[in-house]
Amino acid sequence: MDVFQSEYHQPQSSSSDKCPLSSEVLTNTLAELAEIRGLSLISQALRTHGVGVELEDYDNWDGGIWTWLVTVSLPPRNWAQFASKEERHAVEEELTELASVLVTSHAHRFIVRLAARAISDSQGLTNQGRAHSSNPAAIEYEGLFFRSQPEIWLFAALRETGLPVMPLPVVTSNKFHFGRIEPDFVVIRRGMTFVIEVDGDRWHQETPAKAQERLRHLEDEGVRVIRVSAEKCNSPASAKDTAKDVLMRIERFLESR
Repeated sequence: MDVFQSEYHQPQSSSSDKCPLSSEVLTNTLAELAEIRGLSLISQALRTHGVGVELEDYDNWDGGIWTWLVTVSLPPRNWAQFASKEERHAVEEELTELASVLVTSHAHRFIVRLAARAISDSQGLTNQGRAHSSNPAAIEYEGLFFRSQPEIWLFAALRETGLPVMPLPVVTSNKFHFGRIEPDFVVIRRGMTFVIEVDGDRWHQETPAKAQERLRHLEDEGVRVIRVSAEKCNSPASAKDTAKDVLMRIERFLESR
């Protein structure tokens, strides 16, 4: 684990009464370690919602020890999947062990707890992200559902451009064998509708031919399809660059009409 200590140990402050790791560093590193340990649901929750960090205890014996409580909030359906308190506590202890290797100072220690995230009345009532019953979108972000972290980062970046963005909308028709489909994103610009498709990660394994066939009916109705690579949406910064490129491509198309 020394490699993680050297790469991610970034003290937030020289003062001992401050958490030695920023919440962002703690979140990203725990998410990576959880993924390696096979805790994919925990990793998704971390990458989507981050962690809460607060001072749990201080013991001034032998120079002082600060104990930090790290809270990982899970969607209620995921929290309820634990069969017993013992199973949940086992995962918490494993996460606590992972968090502990991130700090080399004996003055600080972490305790990780799992919590069920509260859902407001406006959340949980949607057919968005549910067009494919065999592969429903499982990652929740701001009350909407997504299938991958790149989708979330691109959604946030597209929204920053000022475009109205519809993530994973369900589109239905009884024409031919259309049935229902679910474009990754639908955006509208100056009266025209555009579909943004994310290609290339494990959630988007369609061949180009199959993807084109799936969206052909929309293209027949004048919808313009823009494809982007998931590799270019693998961080907030790269997603912003991709969103700017998408907007530029839209503007070029509109000017050429």
